[in-house]
Amino acid sequence: MEHIRYQLNGEDFGKAHHRWVQPPQASYFVTTIDKNGNTNVTPTTMGTCIGQNYFSFTLSNRNVDNWDMDIHPYQEGIKQGYVNLRETPECVISYYGHSLLRESWIAAMPLPYGISEIDVMGLNPLASQLIKPVGISECPVNLEAKVIHTHKLGSRWTHYICEIVAMSVHNDLVEANENGKLAGYGILLADPLFEVFIGKGDTPKTDNWRLEYARLDINTLERCPEDIGTKDHWMGTFQQWIQEEAARGKITSDEVKRALELEQLWAANRDPATNAAVKTELTNLLKKVVM
Repeated sequence: MEHIRYQLNGEDFGKAHHRWVQPPQASYFVTTIDKNGNTNVTPTTMGTCIGQNYFSFTLSNRNVDNWDMDIHPYQEGIKQGYVNLRETPECVISYYGHSLLRESWIAAMPLPYGISEIDVMGLNPLASQLIKPVGISECPVNLEAKVIHTHKLGSRWTHYICEIVAMSVHNDLVEANENGKLAGYGILLADPLFEVFIGKGDTPKTDNWRLEYARLDINTLERCPEDIGTKDHWMGTFQQWIQEEAARGKITSDEVKRALELEQLWAANRDPATNAAVKTELTNLLKKVVM
C-alpha cells in the first residue's frame, strides 16, 4: 500500500487537509458568560473527554497574538467565547443530538456580542449547580466545567483543559442507559451529530458554504470478538489473559508457563537488539494465542 507523505511544518501544510487529522467528532455547545452576565454559545467540535471527568477543547481566534492585550469580541476574528473565558473561566459543555441540527447552525451565526444564542435559537437556559454559566435545557447532556489550564497553540488556537464538576442528563436518557436495550451507551442514545465536512453543495440550489454532519447507525455497531480476552475482567493482567486462552484450548499448560517466563525475561531487558530472541519467541507465542 502506497502513501502520500506530508510535513505539516513546511510548504505541505496547505496541501494536507486537516480532515485527515481531525476525525468526525461529537458536536457540542460551549456556553460562557461575560463580566456583565451576558451569555454566549459557541458550537464546537475540536475537543473531547480526556479523562473520566476532564474535557479538552480549542477555540479558533485569528487575531489573538498577545494574550495580555485588551481583547474585545467585536474585533474581527475574535470569538466571544474566548473573551468570556478570560473573564469567567467556566463553561457548560452541552452535547446536542440530531433534533437540534438547525439550532446548531443558528448558534454559529455572527450575533452581536452580548446577544444570547439561547434566546435566538428559541431554547431555554438550564441553571447550573456549581458554576455561573447556564446550560441548555433541550440538550440531552450538560457538563458544568471549570477551566484549569489554558494554552496557546500556534497562531490561532487557544486550548482549554477543564474539570467537569457537575452534569445534568435528561431523565429518559438515564432510564434508557440503565434499563433499556442499549444500556450503557450513554450519549449515543441522544443521536449525536459528528462534524464531517465544511464546504459547498454540488447543485446550484445548495451552492453555499455549510457544515455537514454524520450520525451513527446503532444497528451497525459491532461487538469485539468473544474468542479473545478474559471473561470476567476488563482486559485483566497478562497472566489472567494467557490462562483464559489456555482454557479455550489455544495453548497448552507448558506454553502458559513459557509465556510467563518470557514476560519476565522481556521485562528485565526491553532492548530489541540485545534481547531479540526473547522478544521474537514471545511475539510468536502471542500470535498463536490470538489466531
